[in-house]
Amino acid sequence: MTDDIADAPATPADDDRNPFDDLAKFLEIPRVTGLALAPDGTRLAVGVQNLSPDGKKFVSSVWEVDRDGGAPFRLTRSAAGESAPAFLPDGSLLFVAKRPDPDAKDGDDGDGSGLWLLPARGGEARLLAAPPAGVGSVAVAPKTGRIVLSAQVMPEAKDLADDAERRKARKDANVTAILHTQARIREWDTQLGPEGTRLFLAEAPGADGKVELRDLTGDLGPVLDSFAVNRDGSKVVYGRVVPLQAGEHGTELRLLDVASGKSTLFAGETEHEYSEPVISPDDTTVAYVRTGVETFDQTPPRVIHLQSLAGGPATALTEDLDRWPQGLRWAPDSSALYFTADEMGRAPVFKVEAATGTVTRLTGDRAAYSSLQVAPDGRTLFALRSATDAPARPVRLDTSAVDQEPVLLSAPGDTVPLPGRVEEVTATAEDGTVIHSRLVLPDGADAAHPAPLLVWIHGGPMMSSNAWGWRANPWVMVSQGYAVLLTDYSLSTGYGQEFLNRGKGEKSGNPFHDLMSATDAVLTRPEIDGTRTAAMGGSFGGYLTNWIATQTDRFKALISHAGVWNAQLRTVSDVPWFFRQAYGDVLLQPEHSLRWSPHLYADNVSTPMLIIHGNNDYRVPVANALWQWQDLQRRGKEAKFLYFPDENHWILRPQESKLWYETVRAFLAEHVLGQAWEQPELL
Repeated sequence: MTDDIADAPATPADDDRNPFDDLAKFLEIPRVTGLALAPDGTRLAVGVQNLSPDGKKFVSSVWEVDRDGGAPFRLTRSAAGESAPAFLPDGSLLFVAKRPDPDAKDGDDGDGSGLWLLPARGGEARLLAAPPAGVGSVAVAPKTGRIVLSAQVMPEAKDLADDAERRKARKDANVTAILHTQARIREWDTQLGPEGTRLFLAEAPGADGKVELRDLTGDLGPVLDSFAVNRDGSKVVYGRVVPLQAGEHGTELRLLDVASGKSTLFAGETEHEYSEPVISPDDTTVAYVRTGVETFDQTPPRVIHLQSLAGGPATALTEDLDRWPQGLRWAPDSSALYFTADEMGRAPVFKVEAATGTVTRLTGDRAAYSSLQVAPDGRTLFALRSATDAPARPVRLDTSAVDQEPVLLSAPGDTVPLPGRVEEVTATAEDGTVIHSRLVLPDGADAAHPAPLLVWIHGGPMMSSNAWGWRANPWVMVSQGYAVLLTDYSLSTGYGQEFLNRGKGEKSGNPFHDLMSATDAVLTRPEIDGTRTAAMGGSFGGYLTNWIATQTDRFKALISHAGVWNAQLRTVSDVPWFFRQAYGDVLLQPEHSLRWSPHLYADNVSTPMLIIHGNNDYRVPVANALWQWQDLQRRGKEAKFLYFPDENHWILRPQESKLWYETVRAFLAEHVLGQAWEQPELL
């Protein structure tokens, strides 16, 4: 069963215009990253990443977007780049950058990024503050212009000057050792410690000079989740990761009174987790997302809750909404909240009334929205819109319209010619469940010229393949003539709690069967060549690829990036407590955690495999790839191992990313298309 996606027609392929065939051109496409709206609604800024002149990194800059659709223009420019735009009440732009301080003494610049201000009426940007380890997140009180920011500080440091001295002493002694006293020691690709997070306050900047940073919290430990500031900057609600007994972890929300420096527990029951606090414009209410704790059999729902800023019990606002809300934003009159949530292969914008819990969907196109910004008049909302066939670009929405089409605004890289088209397809699993996918077809694919099929499996797994991606972009393979199948298997978001739980516990085999059902369905199409098929995935998609390798020989090639091979190695990830909750304790429940471990079925592998892994991947430690490589080598299986010594869970450096795509293309060309192996030059 198929439905053409009509709201974003494909652009005919043109070798001179197709940036996906030439990977160097692909890297040069500007990448839009986020939105910021001035408090008076007159200025809209967007972050844009571009390839540096030497091609070795992506450099961010801040651009201003015309609210009426005119051409954007660049606001910042430097070799180091600028990010995290935010506005002060007077329209001045704040941004974070690792620029040299023009007023600093030689050798006194520090190692971190600073907070800079670009005046609303023009002029040179000036440095406001530069903590030794750099600036983390930034929030501005929209009424007073007070600034709250996070920064990493050595735990025993009395102030930022003392922090700088302690860091210099460690650097001069060539010491990097960390003494840990809590279970959490790493996160994704970052070593936690020895410093911890602190929140600092700066009063609204004056006409000249730097601002003074006042430590609000002292050491909060290695991880701060997120924080929100009320209109005048007198209250801060922040989320903190807290250690529990037996190495477990939870989250809590705390309320900070800026004047007194007193912090009190706001919400923190151990059976729930808390995230995304936002304070209503009238300073009466905090909205946040509350989630239950993951278990072996159940993935808990995400529900928006409301709680008085003065304290008291919380009220569930979206308890009847079978979706996962995120990106909360208040209406200016505090009567409603806007948010996004995955839904049936898209991620619309929703509005929920604070008084009644009534939910309305504002967007009706097949796209994924993010980075919501609400205009102060309450009638207009700005967002970033992307889809499988459209990179992120800013749009304007009417807050009173339902299932509307957005007004497209302009930003660098917002229009890219595509070498094919996208269709939504469905399949029916053995138990009758409908499985949704997107099939990306190359131009020219028909019954006379059927395309080879690549099943590209998303990670997460609690996510959807409904948005544009740069690290796993199907068009790079479509430009080579492949059809790419993007399936939302059980555990994917946007199809309800029952669909999520259908892939949990004793039903953990369902994601594999869903993928096979989706593959079977598209192989009946005349424009697909069922004799030439491959599958690949990253993270949980890499795990599923490994599982596929041990359960079927139907594919010509398999590519596993950052995939779990031995379930026991989850105990040395950066979040072992999550894996214990979600998949069973390998010591206490080995029958659960090992039942679905691919390494126990290594003898079954018969399909050529490409294993890809970064050494600095702490979420899925590289030991998985090393174990898998040895298992396949000892058994004489056909395999290659693409190893990145300095990359992490994602391959981020531009030229390393280019090598990633080149190697994937070469491996598939060899085993799917029957071409000779052509090793990338830099390998």
